[in-house]
Amino acid sequence: ILTGRYPESIGVRSNASILPDDVPTLATTLRRLGWRTGAVVSNLVLRSGSGLANGFDVYDDAMAQREAVRDWPERTAADTTRSALRVFDELVASSQAEGNGGTKVFLWVHYQDPHGPYTPPDRYHGIFESKGTGGLLPQLGQTQHGYGQIPHYQILDGERRPGFYRDRYDEEIRFFDNEVGRLLDWLAAHDVFDDSLVVFTSDHGESLGEHNYWFTHEANLYDEEVRVPLVIRYPMDMPKPSTQSLVGHLDFLPSVLDAFGLPAVAARGISLISRSLPDERIFPHSLHKADSPLRWFGVTDGRYRLVIPRSGQELYDLREDPGELRNLAEQQTERVQAMIDRYREFMLELPALPAVEEVQLLLDDESRRALEALGYLPPQSNSAKAKSTDTTRDTP
Repeated sequence: ILTGRYPESIGVRSNASILPDDVPTLATTLRRLGWRTGAVVSNLVLRSGSGLANGFDVYDDAMAQREAVRDWPERTAADTTRSALRVFDELVASSQAEGNGGTKVFLWVHYQDPHGPYTPPDRYHGIFESKGTGGLLPQLGQTQHGYGQIPHYQILDGERRPGFYRDRYDEEIRFFDNEVGRLLDWLAAHDVFDDSLVVFTSDHGESLGEHNYWFTHEANLYDEEVRVPLVIRYPMDMPKPSTQSLVGHLDFLPSVLDAFGLPAVAARGISLISRSLPDERIFPHSLHKADSPLRWFGVTDGRYRLVIPRSGQELYDLREDPGELRNLAEQQTERVQAMIDRYREFMLELPALPAVEEVQLLLDDESRRALEALGYLPPQSNSAKAKSTDTTRDTP
């Protein structure tokens, strides 16, 4: 999202990778051009040791709350909004003091809610109550994986009823929604909303039982996981796209730079600040490293999605079968091959960008256990643990 490039091309192959210093980001680019930049993050994996703090004048990664099941640090939505307002005020004051011809501020606000375990504040409990108790009751899992079971970190009060978890998820969304509203209301009250470009997106969706995946987001590439909001609120008098087209996270960086007439940087996406967009695009998806038994690969062209887990090829017509329940791969082998070919052509047409070698965080035992508990790293074998080195270097 911040680089406009695929993770593999910048050496980021897991959540234990460090974003290299020499990879340009939106923050490094804007700060070089005289903008004030700030971030408020709320997930352990985004702590400053990840390299994401590069280019930010202010990088607030303080997390005073503890997650309910795994007991690891996080920041809930109310505290995130509170910190975001403080940081924005600070950046505006700093920008205006420089007298550079206007207020030039970029603020990245990362909310952890909604995210499992689904534990909204008490005042939101009971807002949603599913009717009926019938249907499948998934097993309570002993691992972080959600296929056919409720992941261990999601289990609350020994509950197996899917409706219970869906209601708590909806209540976390309501909590988050109110906090985003508070942030936007504050911008409007301080007369900066009309002149601001506001982008809302998510890094993933959530499986709530579809395809027998329960309350997870790291196990497949179906629609519920990869189709996420990308909502842009444009400043007044700015061109807006007039056609429906497939867009993605890669388009975020080019769009922001284009919106303010700033020089483009090497990136994979296109600017959405246009009156027309290409009608035919494809987006590749990947999940886990290439040598992982959990590896998935996929391609979406807006009408069809091809996903390739280890078990074989699956092709779905998203218009006629939005639930992705009818695998057409065997009946439409030519379309499968055409989508693979289109993907290859797409990759060849991309501008050449230098690949970056992966740099791993040097994790102490506590940090590694935290990332494993959060599902961001696979459990380390005993032999690998024996080879690991304790260190106090920047760790998440």
